[in-house]
Amino acid sequence: MDHLKRTIVGRLSRRRIAPLIRIRQEIDKRLDPLFPGRAGPEALERLLDPQLAGLALPSADRGDGLRQALAARTAGRFPLTHLGRRDVAELPARDALRDSIASAAAGRWSVFGTAVDVDVRAHEWLRHPVARGAAPDGHWTRVPYMNGAGGGDVKAIWDMSRHHELLRLAQGFFLDRDDGLADTLLVLLDRWLDQNPPGRGVNWASSLEVAFRAIAWCWIWALTCESRQWTPSRTRRFLVSIWHHARHVERYDSIHHSPNTHLTGEGLGLLYVGAFFPELVRADRWARRGREILESELDEQVFDDGMHYERAVGYHRYTAEFYVHYLILARALGVTVPRHVRERVRAQIDTVRVLRRPDGTWPIVGDEDSGDTLLLTPTDPHDQGPLLALGGALFGDTTALGLTTDAHRAAGWWLLDDAEWRALRGSGGSPAAVSRSSSLPTAGYFVGRDGDGADDWWCLIDAGPHGGDRTGHAHTDLGHVEIAHGATHIVVDPGCVAYTMDRDARDRCRSEAAHACLVVANESLASPAGPFSWSRIAPTPRVDQGDSDDTWWCELAYAYPGRERLTHRRQVVLVRGHGIVVCDWVEGSVSSSIAIHWPLADSRRDVVLAESTLIAQRGYCITWGTSAGDVEAALQSTTRASRYGRACDAALLRLEYSGPIPTALVTCFAAAGRTFRLERSATDAVRVSSAASAADDVTTIVVRPGRAPVFERSPVHATSQRVKS
Repeated sequence: MDHLKRTIVGRLSRRRIAPLIRIRQEIDKRLDPLFPGRAGPEALERLLDPQLAGLALPSADRGDGLRQALAARTAGRFPLTHLGRRDVAELPARDALRDSIASAAAGRWSVFGTAVDVDVRAHEWLRHPVARGAAPDGHWTRVPYMNGAGGGDVKAIWDMSRHHELLRLAQGFFLDRDDGLADTLLVLLDRWLDQNPPGRGVNWASSLEVAFRAIAWCWIWALTCESRQWTPSRTRRFLVSIWHHARHVERYDSIHHSPNTHLTGEGLGLLYVGAFFPELVRADRWARRGREILESELDEQVFDDGMHYERAVGYHRYTAEFYVHYLILARALGVTVPRHVRERVRAQIDTVRVLRRPDGTWPIVGDEDSGDTLLLTPTDPHDQGPLLALGGALFGDTTALGLTTDAHRAAGWWLLDDAEWRALRGSGGSPAAVSRSSSLPTAGYFVGRDGDGADDWWCLIDAGPHGGDRTGHAHTDLGHVEIAHGATHIVVDPGCVAYTMDRDARDRCRSEAAHACLVVANESLASPAGPFSWSRIAPTPRVDQGDSDDTWWCELAYAYPGRERLTHRRQVVLVRGHGIVVCDWVEGSVSSSIAIHWPLADSRRDVVLAESTLIAQRGYCITWGTSAGDVEAALQSTTRASRYGRACDAALLRLEYSGPIPTALVTCFAAAGRTFRLERSATDAVRVSSAASAADDVTTIVVRPGRAPVFERSPVHATSQRVKS
């Protein structure tokens, strides 16, 4: 009952009155430059809760008293309650972590995978790390950043100010008690505080970025508070600034304009500051507000199947990270988490397992900004293995734990209590079996696999609603198919290299033409209305699926918007041991050509286009055909975002058709040496045969719209006797 009351009140007071909150925030934004009310280090006394008797500042601040008093309190709180007795020798992948710490100390940093050199004694936090221009100064409400800052994408500046490298230095101090690392860290922090006073500059323009930085600072303090490099003046400045961080997030949360991962990330930031610094005035209110946001938004933003409502894999990862941290923090605070919250967080972890490719990587479907909530492990932010490790330990899920490595399990050394860490530490061994097929039915993601081998075929089809309704990080990718063969990624979402970029380029990245979709000339499935919004969204298809020993299949069907007589039906069939067949039936009328697009992970120079066949150097081939008319194949050079902010060469296979409709177009994917052959096709059925060599039995798949595929296997000598129906 208490949870229901809190949820109802939270929604009534936040989501339902979001327009009123916006009015209040807009007024605050205009008044804040005139009456900033910002407290300096000298005002720390009034920012501390006077009822906390252990911190009488006039005496505690003599010499090192303030730091010592706060450090003593911190030692009795998460995470030091378990880290204080944890054996460093048990830390998995510690050599890789030490390498990362050494790079941070030497100024060898990375921004979205691009190496940058940083002068750790004189770093300029407001200068773009790649373009090298200076971001505009001024009150945060008046800083233009959507069209770039400092000569480049503002997210590069923001990523530096999430302070991942400072956290690395803090981890290094905690492991080795090296005051040199603490000194380097605090010199960098001094310069950040000098260059970013509360409320001024681009690093205060996004409340989510403020929250992420506050989370990192909480850990930095906990891991380094025993260092005497925290001088009295540094301690004072730090406490005042983190108070301003939480106050800023509380005043300017994203309830009215970005009620997605922005809002939940901000809620987590408030919870962290409230939990780590209860001595601060408003700390209890911040922690309570953070919990309210996270609990009330869980049902709003997470589907019943566990997928984030924007349906972008990277932002699902963010959300799952937030809620794993919430469970851990709530337990540390002695807060009882409602059962349904735990169940939905567990569903989020299950979603991570469903989307995992055979080689242990994850597809990038929709936007992906390559960030991380709290990067404690020496892993790539794209790697969702730490989530599987933490979730598996929290929920006793040995299947999830079996899919993790030492580097993934290192997250548990830092975050988990003793019992969970012991369970995680002893979880090594053979990977657990993975279901041959799985789905996220509410999100509309359906996954087929050969099995659980590292060299198996895998595919994912997007057959769900438009993600995020009219806002957020979804792409127009209805019917998009991701295909991998073991570690070879064949068809991929090209992603988006930047958000604050040329509007036309941003729109192209989000269009169906950039994805593995049906493309109708001069028509689109959805219409963008800004970099993060849509004026018209794609239809939600009808879906059917099935699985047998030999095949997995999924079919979706929808009417093209604006063309009620044009319908598209796509059936994707994974033929176990052979490859993947995709059949597209198009009916109705269209005045222009239609095309099927296949965005490839390979570059144009790594594939060869021949008659009705594409052959790749990495050992796969693609063949195609149609029931009527000809297909004109073209191979286009393009780019894809291997990670946010970093484009790499790629190719797009375009199969254009301008013949009579109705028609059926077939595209087949196989390993080199085992090609599919279109034996016969008609508008209502497609017959495809496959054999690796002349000595093999012939496998035939008959695909019809609205029906499960028929699998046939016949000896090679009998093929000439087959009756073609």
